[in-house]
Amino acid sequence: MPADLRQRLARAWTALQQNQPQQARAECEALLHEAPDTFDAWRMLAMARQALGDVGGCRDALERSVALRAGDAAARLDLGTVLLQAGDAAAALPHLRIAMQALPGEARAAFRFATAAFVAGEFDDAVTGFAAATQCDPRWIEAWNNLAAAHGRLQDYPQAIAAARNALQLRPDASAHQALAALLSNLFDRESLQEGLRFAERALQLDPQMADAHRNAAILLRKLGQSQRAQEHALRAVQLAPRDPDNVDTLGEQLLLNGDAAQAVATYERALSSGVVTPELRRQHGIALLHDRQPAAAEHALDAMLQDRPADQRAIAHLGLALAASGDVRGASERLGLHRHVHAIELPAPPGFASADAFHAALAGDIRRHSQQRWEPAGLAARKAYLSGDLLADRTEAIIGFEQRLRETIDAFIARCRESAAARDDLFLRNVPQRYRLHVWATQAAEQGYIDTHIHEDSWLSGAYYVELPAAIRDDDPGHAGWIEFGRPYANLPFWPDALHRVRPHVGTLLLFPSYLFHRTLPYHGAGERISVSFDLAAI
Repeated sequence: MPADLRQRLARAWTALQQNQPQQARAECEALLHEAPDTFDAWRMLAMARQALGDVGGCRDALERSVALRAGDAAARLDLGTVLLQAGDAAAALPHLRIAMQALPGEARAAFRFATAAFVAGEFDDAVTGFAAATQCDPRWIEAWNNLAAAHGRLQDYPQAIAAARNALQLRPDASAHQALAALLSNLFDRESLQEGLRFAERALQLDPQMADAHRNAAILLRKLGQSQRAQEHALRAVQLAPRDPDNVDTLGEQLLLNGDAAQAVATYERALSSGVVTPELRRQHGIALLHDRQPAAAEHALDAMLQDRPADQRAIAHLGLALAASGDVRGASERLGLHRHVHAIELPAPPGFASADAFHAALAGDIRRHSQQRWEPAGLAARKAYLSGDLLADRTEAIIGFEQRLRETIDAFIARCRESAAARDDLFLRNVPQRYRLHVWATQAAEQGYIDTHIHEDSWLSGAYYVELPAAIRDDDPGHAGWIEFGRPYANLPFWPDALHRVRPHVGTLLLFPSYLFHRTLPYHGAGERISVSFDLAAI
């Protein structure tokens, strides 16, 4: 570089150091007029323009810098940061990825990459970045908090809770206690729920006006079966923050669970009329109308909501009930695909097993010994039965083989769904995901054990694979003991016995069905266990 250009760069740098961005900009622009490929001049021009509030000009200068020197990590970091701050996380992500990889010891680069990934919905990448930031700077509270949030979005609650505990140790304030309460409220064992309640109560001791802590106390108390206390906390959350949709929804749901449908309707209508409008509140208003025996109004509200959120499983499930309650039982069954979309598929045994019987015996043993096996977890549908957590967490030969066969079958099923000409008008087929995430768990029930009525509202496709069945489950049983039943809603909603669809399970058979279909298993009498593997497939 000629001496005069070096002098100009030095003058520009001095101006920046002396907080004279206009002079720095003039020096850089004059230099670039003569030598447009000067990397350092573009970098300093970006800094000067940023100091002057010229965001677009700063971005343009950084883009020229990256074009001239693609491997420069600092330029990539600054360009990614500018794009992220401008709200374009997807464009920022590749630049910040390069910066993080090139600067492995730089906590700031990892944190910004993770932030862009989180905003873009790439939560696996967010976990990677925030974890790297905490390794670089173990006392960075925001990195621990965000790592907990990213794990939470992946429903990896043990890791999320561990990260939140680290944040709490660094700063034991009300917010940190509340964050742990919120994460623990996603679990189902009583010990964790009680611990979560203690954290929520501690948050309220530190800050009695914290509406979020009241809301999570309500959720935790609901799962612990303390419905009246739950309602009191939910009401207080709304009083403190009436424009928070989550607070309104928590109170409305608790009123429904406590049998006060009219008050639930009024709660949602007050919020909606005051401008607190979200798709979730519109859906919950429709459900409350259905509970309040106003099916026509419920149908109208749910149908309108689905125009904006066509994949909302809870709305679809209750829309079917509203249609039936208005007198069109057959039309409701047809629209939901109660019979059309329940599929039974035989899964071949995976390689490495002498026979299907040998495979099922090995898989049943792995389920009985599973590291996350829990008896009747609080807040879930299992009654007198064991549920595993993430079945795939234990990587045995049988579980790995089952996962392989399951994914093969699911991928083939989705391919067929995409080819369907009816997809545009079908409540199920119109929502076929492009990418998906799978959650797999197992159920182990003996005599009188069963899975109560539920839907899978956070997924698109659900299924059950039968590993071991008792002799009481028979084709010729008029009571359908041990069968799976579709179409019966929660006990406080209307239903029509002639619209039910019951399916007799068979070992080695995978049932696939829309996640919005209400379903339950029927109890049985006699020896033997009913062991099955279930899954949820959620769109990414």
